[in-house]
Amino acid sequence: MSSLNLSLTALHTFSIVAKELNFTAAAGVLHISPSAVSHQMKLLEAQLGMSLFHRKSKGVTLTQEAERLADHVNKGFNLLEFGIESTKRANTTERVVLAVIPSLLEHWLIPKLGDFYQQFPHIELQLIAQDQLIDFNRHHVHAHLHFGHGQYQGYNCTHLGAEWIYPVCSPNYAKELGKNAELLSYQHGIEDAPGIIDWNNWFSHQSINMTSQPVNRGFSHVGHTLTAAKYGQGVALGWHVIASELITQGALKKMQFEPIVMPFSYFLVTPHQTHQSNALQCLLQWLQLQFADSRPCVVCDE
Repeated sequence: MSSLNLSLTALHTFSIVAKELNFTAAAGVLHISPSAVSHQMKLLEAQLGMSLFHRKSKGVTLTQEAERLADHVNKGFNLLEFGIESTKRANTTERVVLAVIPSLLEHWLIPKLGDFYQQFPHIELQLIAQDQLIDFNRHHVHAHLHFGHGQYQGYNCTHLGAEWIYPVCSPNYAKELGKNAELLSYQHGIEDAPGIIDWNNWFSHQSINMTSQPVNRGFSHVGHTLTAAKYGQGVALGWHVIASELITQGALKKMQFEPIVMPFSYFLVTPHQTHQSNALQCLLQWLQLQFADSRPCVVCDE
């Protein structure tokens, strides 16, 4: 235990005087009288056994000892203020751990998070990239923004939105597009199994017969193909929701084909026993609004 027997009020008053270098100005900051400031400073000098000020007609200057003391006192009060504010936030902040399929997290959710943080400053959101449905028994996760069929026994599944697929490429690549386009594909079965729509399915759906095998450049996730397409490396089958931000920015261009609806949709999945906290409800409502804005009216604007 500290052996110091100092007045905390006097130390706080000293920290203000050290900044203002004037008892009257410090009194105005503290909303007390100048005589009260003078009394607190005399008390602190007596407790420390040293002089802290060179008193002048229009204020004071600090002694060398007081300058060193002011530095430590200010740091101490800053630390104390930080601790108090952290305690207050801990008492009001709600934490939500959300797993999200990686491509949706990177290309769709992260660009929108500024709006979420602004609307819900009391919610601390921790995001985890996860392909397969999270094992809630092994991981401390409150919900999973998942892409699938939505029929998971023992879980609550709230439908958020459908998904559509169509080819995209960079605007510059579209200008030079010929018969020998490089096709960018992803390893289906990770993010959308068994809802597989690959290039063979696409050509079949469009009644296009390929006389020769096109160059096919493979990646592990659909988001990787969108990034490659953005840099002019070929044509990707873009998922509308995931590609929409890049299309809006002009980094990708939708090609003139009718979108195909995917057999799976986006769901917010939670275990039955998960407490539906106010923070989780706020997150769900916000996600529903974001997915409502991602509906395919944008797709038809070509």
